[in-house]
Amino acid sequence: MTIRLLAFSLLLLASLLLTQAEAATCSCAGAPLLSSIDSSSTEPGDFFFNYTTEFHEMSDLVEGTKDIRDESRRERSSTSQVVSGTYGLADRWSVSGLLSYIEHSRSVGTSFLGEQNTSGLGDAVVLLRYTPSYITPFSRHEVSLGIGVRLPVGKDDAGGLIVQSEDMQPSVGSQGEILWSSYSYAFNQASTLQLNLSANYTFNNEENDRNYSFSDEFNFAVGISQSIGTRFGYSAGLRYRTTDADERNGFEIPNSGGEWLDFVPAIQYGISDDLTLSLSGRVPVARDLEGALQFTTSYSYAFSMTYAL
Repeated sequence: MTIRLLAFSLLLLASLLLTQAEAATCSCAGAPLLSSIDSSSTEPGDFFFNYTTEFHEMSDLVEGTKDIRDESRRERSSTSQVVSGTYGLADRWSVSGLLSYIEHSRSVGTSFLGEQNTSGLGDAVVLLRYTPSYITPFSRHEVSLGIGVRLPVGKDDAGGLIVQSEDMQPSVGSQGEILWSSYSYAFNQASTLQLNLSANYTFNNEENDRNYSFSDEFNFAVGISQSIGTRFGYSAGLRYRTTDADERNGFEIPNSGGEWLDFVPAIQYGISDDLTLSLSGRVPVARDLEGALQFTTSYSYAFSMTYAL
């Protein structure tokens, strides 16, 4: 079964779940920018601040759908620090923004170059959102739509005298446009058990200063979240991502692009009514990558803190 077929099956399963519920009555390389933006509803004047740090190991060597033993003993990882905020502008309207700081590390056991490191400000995102439907005691549906822009505020020439490759840069070095959406369904009146869907598409149609163009990217996620008591909660979901091959000077870059399907579990604890902490992870389920060989995600884990003002 291909990744695309598996993703289609997930969409079909989500549709079936929604139908049954009606009848019965939620880059630069390694930086999960859009997933750091809170997808919950925001009332006018409300402000939510979020800080997320994620460690991302990317040492799996893959040919198409097959894992390949890496004889070079290559290790590749990144750590991202992301701060974001969401403010309620007016009834049904809100604006979100984020800024990232990225650290990359790469080493090859058989190379004399040793470990290579880059770090710096990554990209920023500004997103305007419209929420025509909220989950309330009288409605179990929430729909939110957004449009935004990714801004290359960081550097994309890290590496000193020898500039590193694009996957080692903190910023992609070019602007992108974003379409974003989310849907939630509450299975009970207290909204303690919910189905969450989200999708976003980033248009990367500009070259950076080195004539490199990242391909457009599509992400889709489906999951279940549940609150236990007044403090604890958990979620479990699947995230699908697909991109075409990148380009330089109009020519495709070998061994770039593909499809990924990840399992994403998370737990959270409310310290108070205003402060929530959460831990999450990402584990590959399947991937189908273009080209002969690609290094890709082994796993990732993240810590987040959200504060409501």
